[in-house]
Amino acid sequence: MYTHCPHCDTYFRVTSEQLKQAGGDVRCGRCFGTFSALQHLIDEPPEDSPAEQEEAAPAAVEKITPQEARTKPAAAAKAGGDIKRDHSQQLIEELQTRETGSSGGKRRLLWGLLSIPLALLLVIQYGYFNVDRLSQNPELRPVLLQLCQVAGCQVPLIHAPKLIKLTQRDIRSHPDRRDILLVKATMVNEAPFTQAFPVIGLVLHDITGHTIAGRRFLPREYLVDPSLSLERGFASKSSVTIVLELVDPGAEAVGFEFQFL
Repeated sequence: MYTHCPHCDTYFRVTSEQLKQAGGDVRCGRCFGTFSALQHLIDEPPEDSPAEQEEAAPAAVEKITPQEARTKPAAAAKAGGDIKRDHSQQLIEELQTRETGSSGGKRRLLWGLLSIPLALLLVIQYGYFNVDRLSQNPELRPVLLQLCQVAGCQVPLIHAPKLIKLTQRDIRSHPDRRDILLVKATMVNEAPFTQAFPVIGLVLHDITGHTIAGRRFLPREYLVDPSLSLERGFASKSSVTIVLELVDPGAEAVGFEFQFL
């Protein structure tokens, strides 16, 4: 005859002598769970059941005493419960780890996507506040021109004061204003490109070469030709007449110097 372990669904061969001992209470050799062999007796196990082989039967079912029968079921149930809880806890921890890893990956992807427009915004802001300096870089200028065609902005003209030369100059007392010097000069843009009108510095020296007076003039202060435009700039190979006025420092001023800034 056979008995059936209700804990692990395993079938074992038992003898009447085994069943007489301990009131028929036994402990499964597979899962160590205790049960009443008498209550689970059958003649033959199902063909597809995980039954033990005959030669393994004596070691498969362990007899227990009545005292063990009262105490072991609870211990076995607790052990089984602990095993189930350990397995469940491990499964939960795995799922939490996967979820945390998945969530972390999604957050990193989200921050990566958000950082792209933020980086572009920083580049645009930097370019906006430094456009004057960046526009003078011959490598960056074509990029700025293309961007401004799309954005509708204006790139400042190239600033190359070293390529501007003075060809004629004249300084004398102002004919209509007392103690004012009137300076007329002609400057030429020798650069192969249109550039911005420069700031002009005029410095007066005494006989020893020391500076005794000076002033800086913006383009709107020295340009007298109404056809000229600050936005269009100083055309390549063109010449412009300028007129400057400054306070007469007296007879000590014997020399003067132009500076294009």
